[in-house]
Amino acid sequence: MDLVKTSLRDQYPSLIKIGPEPTDSAFNATYLTHQFYKRNSNLKNALLNQKIVAGLGNIYVCEALWRARISPVRTAKSLVQDNKTPNEKISRLIQEIQKVLTDAINAGGSSLRDYVHTDGSIGSFQNSFAVYGKTGKSCPSNCGQMIRRIVQSGRSTFYCTYCQE
Repeated sequence: MDLVKTSLRDQYPSLIKIGPEPTDSAFNATYLTHQFYKRNSNLKNALLNQKIVAGLGNIYVCEALWRARISPVRTAKSLVQDNKTPNEKISRLIQEIQKVLTDAINAGGSSLRDYVHTDGSIGSFQNSFAVYGKTGKSCPSNCGQMIRRIVQSGRSTFYCTYCQE
């Protein structure tokens, strides 16, 4: 493992291919629009692609998509306007990704199975999940629908088919 100064990142071939961190100013609506413009993959897989955005995991993508009210099965390019400019959904998605990560960090992360911090404590963000792992439970938005689980590229996806379009 190497510790690399941000200013030297371009000197490491393995780091050149990694997208910006979700909290970096480079992760913005213009950037995401450019990344999504011709991408036929579903939105969830695009967000899990480390070449597009670094460090987003399955749990946080499911939660952010629910908060943004965007379906994980949509194609990434469906969020881009015909004139290739950012739209409101992309801006909302970025905002919700950043909020989910902030909330998770403030809660000490998500402790599933045997994950613990170095001091033995566990995170508590899993207590705030809206959709992740909630198959068959009522959607937290009180829309009357149940949370559904599907598998996308071998990963479980949890979402509300009514609230997330």
